[in-house]
Amino acid sequence: MRSGRQLLLAIIFLSIFSSLHGQDKNWSLRGYVKDLASFNLTDSAIYGDNLVHNRLNFRWFPNETFSARVELRTRLFSGYTVNNLSNYSSFIDQNDDYFDLSVIPIDRSNMVLHTMLDRASVSWKKNDWQLTVGRQRINWGINLAWNPNDIFNAYSFVDFDYEERPGSDAIRFQKFKGYAGGYEIAVKMTDDISNITAAGLYKWNISNYDLQIVGGLMKGLPVLGGGWAGSINLFGFKGEFTTIFKDDFLASEMVGSLSLDYAFPSSLYLNAGFLYNSASNSANLFQASTANLDIRSLSPYEYSTFFQASYPFHPLINGGFSTIYFPTDSSVLLNPFLTYSIVNNLDVDAVGQIFLSKTDSPTFAFVRLKFSF
Repeated sequence: MRSGRQLLLAIIFLSIFSSLHGQDKNWSLRGYVKDLASFNLTDSAIYGDNLVHNRLNFRWFPNETFSARVELRTRLFSGYTVNNLSNYSSFIDQNDDYFDLSVIPIDRSNMVLHTMLDRASVSWKKNDWQLTVGRQRINWGINLAWNPNDIFNAYSFVDFDYEERPGSDAIRFQKFKGYAGGYEIAVKMTDDISNITAAGLYKWNISNYDLQIVGGLMKGLPVLGGGWAGSINLFGFKGEFTTIFKDDFLASEMVGSLSLDYAFPSSLYLNAGFLYNSASNSANLFQASTANLDIRSLSPYEYSTFFQASYPFHPLINGGFSTIYFPTDSSVLLNPFLTYSIVNNLDVDAVGQIFLSKTDSPTFAFVRLKFSF
């Protein structure tokens, strides 16, 4: 593990150097270093893994019209899973991007180093028009836990350590119009036109409700959906849905989610949600954290319910609890979390993921230290 410690020290040195010298009139360098210790708790043993994760976010804006961004994600894996899962490097190096922008400099039986560019794009912006080309995140989702409108970059709720979420190699055109209005057209790059993802989004506001319509192709299948964000009295009310059409219209699939949220004057925040997924496949919930996802992978169950409560117990301590209940087989995911800000830019998190079902009940515990710069 000495090489791993040396890498960690090198990353920390680079991070501190960047925070001191990564600013100029037309460019910036930001990022973080994280160490995530994870534990798989079983009836007979505890299996531990460790992940050192560094991110460098580079921005260049030579003038008000053009800008560029490059973001590098580097992860060092070690521990029980690396030691016991054959071909672990192939398992983590999965993506559906057009360009292969990842490398594995270290691939050993006890350690794997994986680095990739998950953002690399240039943008042109003039008044209310914007064109972005390259690897970028196209986020059309609205809800907290599940986003059926996110047809370009679906993600899994249980993959909490990837805050930035996946991106796409795409061309994206945006026109901004008034308050929360406008439209977008995006095309994901592909060498298989029958599997293309290309769609449009139109947004507008009526009576304090932000509305949107989404339509196009997702992996070659026609899709049509929409969403809204507004309020009912003091409760936030959001919803989104997308229908995936098949050649046999009766076999078409629909994914939809609703949510209500409320923030108390005490800063207690509550969020409740519901997901309907007719494309559910009853796969393992944690398989959804791998690559090549789409909105049909948001949950392996047809029906899912979500509840989250969070509260700042102290200016330096924030905690909460999330739970997802699956009525199909009465399975439940329990997800407590706690964050403590040690000093400025240095946080420690404790997270639990406890899945209870009739067939399998994996329990995971995580401790994460994060230094931002």
